[in-house]
Parts: sequence; C-alpha cells; structure tokens
Amino acid sequence: MRPDGLGRLPSPALRKRVKARVRRVLRWGRRRLHRALDRPPQWSTRSGAASFGADGRWRLDAPSVSEARDAADRLGPATSATGVELTIAQWHAPVSGWSGRLGPVRALVSHSVRLPPDGVGPATVAVEVAEPAPVQALVAAALAALEPARLLPAGLTAEVAIDGDPPPWLGAVTRASTGEAPTPPPDVRLAPRMPAGGDPAHSPEQPAPAAVTSRYGLLVDDAPRVLLDISRDNPIGRASMGHDLPAGTLRLASPPGGEVIWRVTAARDEARVLVEGRAGDPLTEAQRAALARLGMLHHVPDGCEALPHAAVLAQLCTTGVVVRAPDLPPQTAALLSPELAGIITSPAPDAATDPVQWEISSIAQRRAAMRGHDAALVRTPATLATGLPTVTAVVVSRRPHYVPRVLEYLAAQTYPRLEVVLAMHGVDLDAPAQAAVDSLTLPVQTLALPADLNLGQALAEATLLARGSLLTKVDDDDRYGPEHVWDLVLARRYSGATLVGKIAEFVHLATHEVTVRRRMTSEIYTTTVAGGTILISRGDLEDLGGWRPVPRSVDRALLDRVRRANGLIYQTHGFGYIYTRHGEGHTWDPGVAYFLTDPVGKWPGLPPYAEFEARTDGVSARA
Repeated sequence: MRPDGLGRLPSPALRKRVKARVRRVLRWGRRRLHRALDRPPQWSTRSGAASFGADGRWRLDAPSVSEARDAADRLGPATSATGVELTIAQWHAPVSGWSGRLGPVRALVSHSVRLPPDGVGPATVAVEVAEPAPVQALVAAALAALEPARLLPAGLTAEVAIDGDPPPWLGAVTRASTGEAPTPPPDVRLAPRMPAGGDPAHSPEQPAPAAVTSRYGLLVDDAPRVLLDISRDNPIGRASMGHDLPAGTLRLASPPGGEVIWRVTAARDEARVLVEGRAGDPLTEAQRAALARLGMLHHVPDGCEALPHAAVLAQLCTTGVVVRAPDLPPQTAALLSPELAGIITSPAPDAATDPVQWEISSIAQRRAAMRGHDAALVRTPATLATGLPTVTAVVVSRRPHYVPRVLEYLAAQTYPRLEVVLAMHGVDLDAPAQAAVDSLTLPVQTLALPADLNLGQALAEATLLARGSLLTKVDDDDRYGPEHVWDLVLARRYSGATLVGKIAEFVHLATHEVTVRRRMTSEIYTTTVAGGTILISRGDLEDLGGWRPVPRSVDRALLDRVRRANGLIYQTHGFGYIYTRHGEGHTWDPGVAYFLTDPVGKWPGLPPYAEFEARTDGVSARA
C-alpha cells in the first residue's frame, strides 16, 4: 500500500504501456500539426547581386551556395579578377561545428572566412590573388570552405574535353577525348579529339570533334546520353515519404527564347506553383527543399523535345519524390536508363499502398536515376572513366557458421566491382565455410589471424590485403540486401562525406524471431552510423591513422577520428541492412526491451521486401 493510503501503485509493466501510449498519441498529434502547417509554399525565385569593384575584385551576394556557383558559371572561363568576395545569405553548416577549407588558389595573397557561430545564417568568404585569375576557379576555391566536395577515387576521371564553357553537369575539363562526333544539334559544344602525344591547342591541324556536349548531356556516335551532377541533384534532406505528403503536377514548356522550363503545380490548384526551374540547370538548395516536401509528381506530357524532357525527369527522380509518367513518349523513354524508364512508367502507389512500399519506390527510383545518369558514373566512348571504383568488403569473423550466409549476401550484390577479404580471427574455416569460399564468384582473399589480436588489430591486418579504392566493413551476423554496396557508393558520391553508412533502423531480434523498425531519420549528415555499414576510402582511412587497436568500440573510434579531422559522416536510408541481435557477446547491449519499446513497424521473422533479400529478380547493375 502507498503511505498515504490511496491504494497500490500501478505495476511497472502497466506504467510502461501507459507511457508508450502517451508517446504515440503525442507523436501522432505532432505529425498531424506538422502536416497542417508545413504545406509547400507558393514558389518564388531569388537571384544574387554581382558586381566588379574598382579594385578588380568580383563581389556577389547570393541566397545560397548553389546560386553563387551558378552566377560564376554564367561568367564563363574567360572572365578574370584579382579576387572574389562571396556573401551567402542563408548558409547552413552540414553538421554543427563543421567548417571546410579553402581550395587550391595560385598566387594567393590573403583569404578570410566568416561563418555564423551557430552554423546557420550569413557566411562570407574573401580571396585575394597577386595576379588576375578566372573567377570560376576563385569561386570554386572559396566555396570549398562552405560545402563538402569529394570525388570518387578513380585512375582517370569521367570528364570530357570541350570547346567553350562547360555545361552544368560537367566538372573540371580534361583536354582529351576519342572517336568521331556527329553533326551538332542546337545548344551544343564540340569536344576536340587529341592526337596521339599531342595537345589540341598546339596541333597543326584542327582535329575532328569527338563528342558533342549540351545543357542536357553528351552526344556520342549519334546517341545522346542524359548526364547529371548528383553532387547537386540528390535526395539530401528528404526526411519523409508517403501518400499523406502533397502531390504535384509536372509540366514542361518552351517560352519565347527557346529555353525549356519545368514547373510543378499543386495537384488540386493548377494556378499554385510549388517549384520550377530551367531544364539543364542543376537543382538549387531551394528547389531541393521544395521537392523534399512533396510525395509524388504526376507528369503530363506536352510535346517537349525528347532530350530536355528526359533530362528533367532524370533530375527530379534523384531527389526522392516519386515521379510517374505512364504516357511517356518512346523517344523520351529511350534516353533514360532502362531501369529508370521502367520505374516511372509503372503504376503509381496510392493511399492503399503499404507505406513501406512508398519508401521503396522512392529509393529504387533515385538509385536508378543516379547510377544511370550521373556524369561521374556513366561510361561513354568520349569519357576518360576507367569505371567504378573497386570496393573491398572486409569481414573479420570468429564464427565460421556465419560465413556461408554473409558470403551469400555479398555474392548477391549488384555493385559490379566488389571483392572480399575474409579474416578468421582465432578460428579456422570449417567445411561449410570453406565450401562457401570456394564457390564464391567474387574475388576473395582469406587469412588466419591469431586469437590474441584485438578487433582493431584484426581489422588492420585484413585491410592490408584490400585492393579496392573504397573499403566497407561487413559484420558476419548482419543481413545485407542486394543493393547495399551500391547505396553506399552513391551516398559517398552525392554527399561528399569522408565516411558514409546506414543506421540500425531495422533490427532482427533472433531470440524473439521478430524484426522491428526503429524511428530514425535518413539522408542527413550525422555523427554516427552502424559499424557494419561503414564505407570509407582507403586513403582517408590511412590519413586518419587507420583502425584504432582496441578490443571494443572500434567503429566509434573511427567515427570520432573522422569528426576530429573535421570530416563529414553521412547517413543514407536504412533499407537493405538489418542489424542482428542474437545475444552472443555484443559490444553494445542495451537489452532486448530497448528495441521492442514502441517500434514504428514489426514483422515476424524478416521484413517481406526484396530490398532485404539475398537474391533479387530486379534489374541488376552487375550486367
């Protein structure tokens, strides 16, 4: 009895259930209020104000980093200045406390960076040089202090040589290309062919053009390729997905002047513009933010030319908003990757669709758009790409009985350049594990490590055998869907982060034979990811000092090293990875009740979705 005689206290179990119900009701109320107040606003466009000063410096006040870059691109490579001063009115640090570093500048005299103390607000970067330099180069160096930018490791880069200004999707220009070019259509630039051992700028004869670039992509051998820059066209910031988000109608138009404009209007109010832009231009932060608050776009064909039409569809698909175009003209569909064309012409999900399937539709669509159309990933006869970087999956195991299953997950990966390093830590491979190794179709190396090495030392030894430019840590007891490695490589490409991974959003509790989904966000810069999903370049790992030689918290130690070095950590979506709790010596053990308390979803066994299966009947990127 209670001392005041008012009866017994509720049991701990009852109090727990009441608290969980109150939390659910409060969350439901917050979501309803958020949906009611967070309607997509009427669209408005803003532009920066630029000018040259008497001192020869170029000054720009712009709303965002994207607008600043676009303003510099419009000047062209021939415009020079003795310095630049950029003021970004609405700068947001990727994570609290982050700051970048100035890019390389020739003949640098001085530079200054002023950032808001709390990471949100006006930011200014100024650069002064001793002799005039191209404004584009100075702006690129200055913007490196305000945003992340990391290239995928490659022996050669996916760049083409061009005459004139580079199109928006193209990065730095390389003076080399091969092949013969077709007759250029309007709004294109010729890419010169470099003779063996020579430079086209000093060649005695004008070389035949090898390729044609336009605002929308590359034309090689009469075959247009739609290309994008997913460092700017991507799903960063998309926090939610589902039928309860607003829908929009997508149309394209060609006003006087010939430029193709795309416009999204409210599905129930055609006069209300939600977001718009010019075909061929990379997305700005404001455009991405507006698209992130929409659930679906219904496309209405309007007779637009096929090339800009396909470019707009591919670009919008990268953001995560579900795009459906059931009446897509064949000429436009032919310019999209087969995977992407198949997705956007399929039936649209509706209010009765499983909410998880909504998310899977979004993920599959943006994955197809990025790997099928990113300028740094697509190989063409006129690019210098050697292909995707090789990824080494590093597995350190003390449990031979888990080896066949984890090798099955790795063998099912659709990423085309994957190898495996399997380190047995203090134990030998048993017969089933050895058979799994022998039958693996991927390149695999095995090594035996003594039991007295700690986990960090074991990972370091296994990493010495890695031949890939990128490394991903794979835990032997977790589950991986077939697109897992592709998701990590894409996330590194568009986030610019030093380290990328997924969060333990889906957790399989082996003792209860149930999988729960925890309440998590995704597509954000963060401070932690699941250790069994870490992807980092070998060069970055070595620069950070490698794996810390400790028996526990090896993953946390690496994440801390990245943050201390002012690197970024990016968390992509959680699909395709299931964190397993089996009760066999976890280094982090909050108890099973921690995972069972108020999950977002729960399934007996494993979730019934192909994203989590070791085998898939979908389009394989390995082909």
